Amino acid sequence: MSDFTGVSLKGKTAIVTGSSRGIGAGIALQLAKRGANVVVNYVSEGSKDRAQEIVDQITKIGTKAILCQASVMKLDEIPRLIEAALKISETGKIEILIHNAALGLEANLVDTSLELYTTHFDCNVRGPIFLTKEALPHLPRGGRIVFISSAAARLGVAGHTVYGPTKAANEALVRVWAKELGHSHGITVNCVNPGPVATDQWFQSDPQFIKDMEPMINETPAAPRVGEVDDIAPLVAFLCSDDARWTTGSCLSANGGLYN
Repeated sequence: MSDFTGVSLKGKTAIVTGSSRGIGAGIALQLAKRGANVVVNYVSEGSKDRAQEIVDQITKIGTKAILCQASVMKLDEIPRLIEAALKISETGKIEILIHNAALGLEANLVDTSLELYTTHFDCNVRGPIFLTKEALPHLPRGGRIVFISSAAARLGVAGHTVYGPTKAANEALVRVWAKELGHSHGITVNCVNPGPVATDQWFQSDPQFIKDMEPMINETPAAPRVGEVDDIAPLVAFLCSDDARWTTGSCLSANGGLYN
C-alpha cells in the first residue's frame, strides 16, 4: 500500500500572512487539510469577518486555527504573529512560515510616488525580512519558509514599476536564505511564482490592464485561462512537506507554462 506520510503536515504549525482572502486563504485551508495548525492573519477590521470564516472552515476540518490582526508593514505588530503561532503549536515550535501578504498597486513610472514606493517595499520586502528574523528562534530543523512571488518579478509588465522589483527581491531572498539557513538551521526556503490568478485583486485591476493581458492569457500552454487559487495552494503545501526536503532556493513557476 502506498505511503503518503511524506506530504502530511499533521501536528505542524504555520503562519500564513495575508490569509483572509485570495491565495493566502487558499493556502491556509490547504495546509489545514494536510493536518497543520494555522495562524490566519488579517490587517484591518474590514477583513476580520473574512478571516474568521477561514478560521471556522479550518476548525471544521479538524485542526487548530487562530486569528491574528497584524500588519507586517508595522514592525511592532510582527511579534503578534509569533505569539499567536506559539499559542496553537503542539511542539512549541513554528514549522512553517508563508510570506503571502503583499501590496500590488499598479502605477507607471510617471505616476509613482514616494508613498507608493515606501508602502510596497515596507510590506513586500521589509516585512518578510523582519518577520523571518523574529520567527527564526522558533523554527526547528526541517522548518519551511515559502514566499509567494509573482509574474511581475519576471515578465516586465507595464504598471509594475514598484511591485515588480519587490517580488524580484523576494526571489533574491529565497536564494540568499537557502544558503544562510540550510546548514546552520536545517531550514528550506523556496517560492511559488504564480501567473495571473482569479482572485478579487485580479478582478479589481484596471480594466485596461486586464485587456492588455488577454493575448498572453489566451496563449497559456496549459489552458487559455487565468490560474485559480486551487492551482497554487497545493504546490505551496508540497514545499512545506517532508517530501520537499531536498528542494531549497528554488522557484516553482505556477503559471500554466507562460514562462519559467
